[in-house]
Amino acid sequence: MFLPLARLYARLVFCRPPADWSVPAPDGRYEPTGSTEPAAPGDDRPLTLLVLGDSLAQSVGARRPGQTLGARLAQGLAEGTGRPVLLRVHARAGATTAAVGRQVLRAARLRPGIAVLIVGGNDVLLPAPLGRAARRFAHLAQALREAGWELVVVPCPDPGYAPGFRRPARWIGHVRSGRLARRHTRTAVRTGAHLAPTSGPEFRDRADTLLSPDGVHPSPAGYAAHATRMLPTLLEAAAQIRLPVPAAG
Repeated sequence: MFLPLARLYARLVFCRPPADWSVPAPDGRYEPTGSTEPAAPGDDRPLTLLVLGDSLAQSVGARRPGQTLGARLAQGLAEGTGRPVLLRVHARAGATTAAVGRQVLRAARLRPGIAVLIVGGNDVLLPAPLGRAARRFAHLAQALREAGWELVVVPCPDPGYAPGFRRPARWIGHVRSGRLARRHTRTAVRTGAHLAPTSGPEFRDRADTLLSPDGVHPSPAGYAAHATRMLPTLLEAAAQIRLPVPAAG
C-alpha cells in the first residue's frame, strides 16, 4: 500500500526518485559476539528492538541487511548490553504518522523492549494539517509507553538538508518539519520517552558520502552515521528495562 504512494509522491518532490525502493530485511536475532561485558544473571532472553516509521526507519538506500539502520542499532545494542537482541522492523517507505498506527498493531504480540519511532518526513510534505499528525504521534507514543515499551523518539527530520528534493519541497519541508519536530519533542518529554538526535546539515554538506544517489535517503555510510549518533540513547533506554529475576537455586 505504501510503496505506490511513495513512488507517486517521489515523482512530485524528488529531483531523482530512487530506482529501487526495496530494502533487505534485517529482522532476526543479533548476538553480542564482540562484547567484553559479562551477561548479568537473568538477562539471557533477547531484548526486543522494534523500528517503526517511514523510509528512513526502513533504510531505503541500504543494499545489504547489515547496512540498515535497524541492523546497526541491534548489533550495537547487543554489544553494549551483552544481551542478544531480537530485531523487528515494521517501518515502511511512504508511511505517514497515521500509517504507523498499523505498524504498532502488528507489534502487539512482541514482548516489549525498545521501540524506535522515526516519522514525519512524509507528513510535512503533504498538504495536510500538522496538528493532526502531531496528535496522532502523541497517541502512538502514549500507546507504546502504556504497552511497556521504552520509546526512543527521533524528532521529525528536516527535508531541507536533502539536496535531492526539489527546491519548493526543501523550503516547505524545512519550515514545517521544524514545527513538527518541536511537537515531537514535547510529546517525548511528556510521555517519558528518550530523545535521539535527528539528521543535521552534515547530510547536506557531505551528501556525496552520506546520501544515496537520490540525494534524499542515507547511503550505507549515512545509516552508519545515524546509528552512531542514536546508539547512546538506545543504551540509556536499555538501562531502564528491568531484567527478569533469576530463579532461586
